[in-house]
Amino acid sequence: MAALANAGAVIETIRTVRQARLYRPDPVPDEVVEQLLELARWTGSSRNTQPWRFVVITDKEQLRKISQLRPPINWVADAPLAIGIVLNGENEASEAHDEGRVTERLLIGARVLGLGGGIAWFGDEAQQAEGERILGIPEGMTARGVVAIGYPTTTKDHRPTRAVPGRKPLAEIVSYDRYGQTK
Repeated sequence: MAALANAGAVIETIRTVRQARLYRPDPVPDEVVEQLLELARWTGSSRNTQPWRFVVITDKEQLRKISQLRPPINWVADAPLAIGIVLNGENEASEAHDEGRVTERLLIGARVLGLGGGIAWFGDEAQQAEGERILGIPEGMTARGVVAIGYPTTTKDHRPTRAVPGRKPLAEIVSYDRYGQTK
């Protein structure tokens, strides 16, 4: 397989995907939402089970209710759109892996399409149950959060409890052949 002619630009775009929590109020066009859903649909999954279903949320009252599940996700109320990832609940371990893959695919797709995205986890078991109730998730299925999407005004974390930005150096996180072995 040959490298893309613009591989450097693609890699840089993926590398610069950031969590966005502040958005313009502009709605995300339906055709863009469809592109994101197609991208999510084609995400790989364990044994090709495709254990997900998606709930597209544009109703401001629904977004407000989700934002009130716990203080760190109050920013969801101002997003123009969120996509709930619903899992079939048959294999928790593989579905957690698949959920991570489809979530990252949505975030990258949003970035490529000129949007931003942010992950909002519902929280503990009781908060997750309330999030599932808000979204009307059937018994036995699981929804742990949403991916908010919109046109970001910034990707800087505006919350007072924000994490320290940046990345650890490769030398600190990479081993060769055996854990702890340097090149």
